[in-house]
Amino acid sequence: MERRIAALAALAVLAGCNRPPPEPLPCPRPAILDGAQTLERRTGPGAADFAWRATMLGIGGGCRYEGADLRLRYTVDMVVVPGPAAGRRPDGQLELPWFVAVVAPTGAVIAKETFASRLALPEGPGPRRLREELEQRIKGVGPAEGPAWTIYFGFEIDPEEGLLRLRERR
Repeated sequence: MERRIAALAALAVLAGCNRPPPEPLPCPRPAILDGAQTLERRTGPGAADFAWRATMLGIGGGCRYEGADLRLRYTVDMVVVPGPAAGRRPDGQLELPWFVAVVAPTGAVIAKETFASRLALPEGPGPRRLREELEQRIKGVGPAEGPAWTIYFGFEIDPEEGLLRLRERR
């Protein structure tokens, strides 16, 4: 009888080990804001005045819920392609201003934070990859509301450049 109970107990333990892990709770949708995925710098109007172009390639990561709060952890992948005028900066450094905006289900921007990634200008014609990591917390957003939120990423551009990009799209 004891052997039978031990065997049943062992089967119960093994059955518990074979259960798939629980499905992760759904996160807000991360997205690169259309029109803010690239940033380009020039030193003049000619082809030889092209300094560099940065592009956001993708977003990775996810979220977890802690009580009544939502904790976000993301990576942002970018690439910088130098041009003929890339070496004209005296310090050889490049600064990429980018942002993260938290948007509620209503479409209201709840928070926006700007970051600046600094890197040495790439030598030669090859691209240079860059990965940034960040963590954010949204208070009072639980698993029921979280999936309806959106987290936008993009390069910080001048308002004039933003209007020009909008006109070019029409």
